Amino acid sequence: MSQNARVGALQAMLYALMFLTRLPVGRWLNDVDEQTAKRAVLFYPLVGLVIGCLLTLAAGVLMPLGAPLAAALVLVLWVAVTGALHLDGLADCMDAYYAGHKCVDATQRREKILTVMHDPACGAVALVSLVLLLLVKWAALSALFTLAAGSSTLVILPIFIALVISAVLARTIILPFMALNDYARQDGAASVNDATHKQVYWAIALVVFALCGLLAGVLTASALLLALVVLMLYWAQLWRRQIGGYTGDCLGALVELAEALTLIVLVALW
Repeated sequence: MSQNARVGALQAMLYALMFLTRLPVGRWLNDVDEQTAKRAVLFYPLVGLVIGCLLTLAAGVLMPLGAPLAAALVLVLWVAVTGALHLDGLADCMDAYYAGHKCVDATQRREKILTVMHDPACGAVALVSLVLLLLVKWAALSALFTLAAGSSTLVILPIFIALVISAVLARTIILPFMALNDYARQDGAASVNDATHKQVYWAIALVVFALCGLLAGVLTASALLLALVVLMLYWAQLWRRQIGGYTGDCLGALVELAEALTLIVLVALW
């Protein structure tokens, strides 16, 4: 790899970290162009790895406080590290869907949903959705921490596997999701999608799931793959029917739903 290629990859990784987290990496970014934004998508799973490692470190420190409190504090850190970016996407999606799904005319429904998605206000449906999702994630984390505490092996190992896999897979599943669907708006950061990148998206997703199989076992990885593919296809069909594609909010919401689903599956299997 040439020096320019290495610098370009590093810049793309830093851009991905800056875009998906609140980690202070922006100071090391040079002028960001369209190509950097396109390449940054390829590094989303690595951003998940960074998040998962940070959460694991926090969990190791907080475990003596007991599973419920440790789970709550890890979840607070989880939200803080991401800046509630994906939670905002989930809130916008829920508000927009319930604002426009009863419109009979398809064009009117699409415009209504896109308008509400763009509105920064948060309605009752969005608030309830966020509360329920965070409650599910806290309960799943608490259950996983309890299971890990009762393990005769290294306590931190199952926690590391759960936090890393959930953060990584949630940011990996959006790559095939983007490859399968068109961007609903005419412009925006999430619209960086062409035929070449779509092929790479699929390749990265396959490699990540294979690595998860090595880390957590083939049975666990297969169950997670099945669950996340079903979620991805449902989410794609829902928004394809409503707005003819996806937006950045749809991607953010998918990350949150995928994280919660991954934790649920791990609790069920373990």
